[in-house]
Amino acid sequence: METDRQSRQPQAPWPFDLRVFAAVAGLWALCLAMRAFVHIGDFDVVDPIETIVAGMRLRGDDARLVLIVEAGIFAAMAIGIFARRRWGLLLALCYMVQVVMSHLAFAIAYLPFRSEWMNVRATASQGPMMVFITLYLWIRACDLIFDSRSTAADARAPQSSDASHQAAACADSGAGDAVAVAK
Repeated sequence: METDRQSRQPQAPWPFDLRVFAAVAGLWALCLAMRAFVHIGDFDVVDPIETIVAGMRLRGDDARLVLIVEAGIFAAMAIGIFARRRWGLLLALCYMVQVVMSHLAFAIAYLPFRSEWMNVRATASQGPMMVFITLYLWIRACDLIFDSRSTAADARAPQSSDASHQAAACADSGAGDAVAVAK
């Protein structure tokens, strides 16, 4: 007995550089997890772990929790892109937009404080690279995310004849009266 297999829609080929991006995202997830879990030394006075989320600076255990969540997000990105799933690309795009907005919010919020100018400068210098990565993902993923749905819908739509197409065009354009007079 043969099982009915669903015919897969032809998928656009995924570029190699997106798989490289997924590998880098997976490695970054490992680095973030190691940074959150591995204590470099005994620090009684200050915990060196620090991160920025939504323009807020977090330190200590709060920062560790954020790093673990970020590691999970990067791991999910890597898995989704390696599995050639749209949700992996959408997650990567949404996360990178959040990173760009977070950097911008941090720079705006802490700019009035003279003691934070070095941190604002460092964050502002990272901004163009974050925007570049976000635009790169958008350019590479746009066709893979949005066009595959429209091509699948176009493949399912029945082809119409020239006569019915011309009649529909005349009816839609309001030129039907001129066509009727010409006939």
